[in-house]
Amino acid sequence: MAQSLSAVLAAACVATAAAQQGKAPQPPRFTATIDLVSVDVNVVDQDGRPVRDLETNDFTVTVDGQPRRIASAQFVSLTAPAAPDDAPPPADYSTNVPAAGAPERLIAIVVDRGSIAPVRAKDVFTAAAKFVDTLRPQDRVGVFSIPEGPTIDFTTDHDAVSAVLLHTDGMAHGSGGAKYVGISEAVAIERGNSFAMENVTQRECGGSVQNVRDAGGNSELAICARMVQDEAATVATYAHQRARDTVSGLAALLERLGTSETPKTIVLISEGLVVDNERFVTRGLGPLLAAAHATVFALKPEASDSDASQPRAPQNRSQERAVNETGLLTVTRLAGGELFRIIANPDFSFKRLATELSGYYLIGFEPEVHDRDGKQHNIAVAVRRSGVQVRARTEFSVEPAGTPADRQRIITGLLRSPAVATSIPFRLTTYTFQEPGTTKIRLLVGVEVDRPDTGRLAMGFALVKPDGTTGATFYQPAADAPRGTGPQTYFAAMTADPGGYVLKAALLDEKGRRGSLERQVRAYMTRMNRFRATQLLIGDATQSAAGAGSISPTVSGSLSGETLYTYMELFTDAPAGFDGTTARVDVFPAGGSRPVESGPAILQPPGSDASVRAAAASVPIAQLPAGAYVAHAVVTVDGRDVGEMIRPFRIER
Repeated sequence: MAQSLSAVLAAACVATAAAQQGKAPQPPRFTATIDLVSVDVNVVDQDGRPVRDLETNDFTVTVDGQPRRIASAQFVSLTAPAAPDDAPPPADYSTNVPAAGAPERLIAIVVDRGSIAPVRAKDVFTAAAKFVDTLRPQDRVGVFSIPEGPTIDFTTDHDAVSAVLLHTDGMAHGSGGAKYVGISEAVAIERGNSFAMENVTQRECGGSVQNVRDAGGNSELAICARMVQDEAATVATYAHQRARDTVSGLAALLERLGTSETPKTIVLISEGLVVDNERFVTRGLGPLLAAAHATVFALKPEASDSDASQPRAPQNRSQERAVNETGLLTVTRLAGGELFRIIANPDFSFKRLATELSGYYLIGFEPEVHDRDGKQHNIAVAVRRSGVQVRARTEFSVEPAGTPADRQRIITGLLRSPAVATSIPFRLTTYTFQEPGTTKIRLLVGVEVDRPDTGRLAMGFALVKPDGTTGATFYQPAADAPRGTGPQTYFAAMTADPGGYVLKAALLDEKGRRGSLERQVRAYMTRMNRFRATQLLIGDATQSAAGAGSISPTVSGSLSGETLYTYMELFTDAPAGFDGTTARVDVFPAGGSRPVESGPAILQPPGSDASVRAAAASVPIAQLPAGAYVAHAVVTVDGRDVGEMIRPFRIER
């Protein structure tokens, strides 16, 4: 059954939905068939250990003060190892469905360098590196410095992250003024607090404010008082600028994290966030934290009384601490996290953090219609058990799919985000071909969605080069869903220069649910003796506009029909290169050394270019038992095998 690539793509219904015919493969089971809003909540005991035995009726949820019905409450363990008999992830497709064991975590370590004095917190960064070393291999971690400094993007290379942390230091500069004014004093003087001004003037100038007035404007006492006022203004301005830098850095990170429902953790290392008298600075963080499903834990190194980096110990240490902590407490409250003060042993604080991050509850509640209006809503989660602490964000928002512009914006955000969205579980595979008449590569992208109730899907794909630039993009605002109860299959074609890419994929349904993942792609032709070969496409037969018996490419490698259909293309420099060339397809059991079925591959030009041959084959598999197999497309020249392309698959009965 030889046919051109264009016929194969037509059969695949490029960029449109095609129902999976026949008996559907057995996908992972999903129970979320009700339209629910998901909220991640931490419930810990007095030692920070997650409480793991709560049930649905132990929780209450209110939105804008009104109760909502809770449909599910599932504890998600983030420390459980994968089962020992788990198979490695398949190489022929990718999925956003977590494997058995604990799902990956996304952790951003944000170093507020502008608030941290040089050298003083080196032991904190050493403890942070040890914390990273304890994370599981699948956890992705990034380091981000504010306002500038060492940075490493999200990665599973924990050694690289630890190395960055060990070479990180603070960059805050102390006051260079001749008079000492603490931050709490500077902020109070800025507010016009006459009592604070009186205290500092007495301490630094040896006289009261009234004495200054009595002494006259050019007296030594008056000059000293002006120096105090100038220093207070400088200290307050610097503190406010640092706060704006920190909040701007957090906002930029949250915007990049996107709007997926996957929980994310931000570990903020900071000596202070002064937002007293301008609390509006943090106002915009609430919606971003809610949209990103991010929890913030702040770790605040405390200066000791003997700290040589301080010109003078604060007169009121508790007041100084309170002003420095105001913003940190505000952010952690908005984000459902906690503030940990590092007094002597930073390792203890990071161990406490690791304990709190070891699990959470995923609560699904039934929303009212107006809950899904894209606006911010206050949310409160409580537990009917004493002696526990509940950590949950105070705001949430759920964006509807909305207008075409809204859909495209959400898809773009998902493609930019390093987090994997799982509200729409799906699998993805790629097949590499050559664009006719050029050296470019045509990538056929196949998506198999498990949910039958997604409605019309918006979908987007981006091929990202190693340097972060984009090689190709694809966007479909509304792919119609097919009828039926089985998995839904969609295809799209992208054209790009040869090279290595990360393929990022994003889906959005009409209810606002999201799915995303990424897959490493090698967009190359394979050298095979004197030929250049495309990848081997495999699939079942289907009835389509392309005609009876056209190939329906498989995404997950599962076949349920009686025949295995394969397709590949061979390129050579001249038509004579095909003289004496034949091809066949052998089917081996996975791990086997002898073929159990075989069939010839018919070679014929797929178009007008005589230097190209399409090799299509049909191999009977009706008599083979269910299980794992590998298709080998073997190319022979003058009776000698010169190369092969393989593709694993599974027979599902």
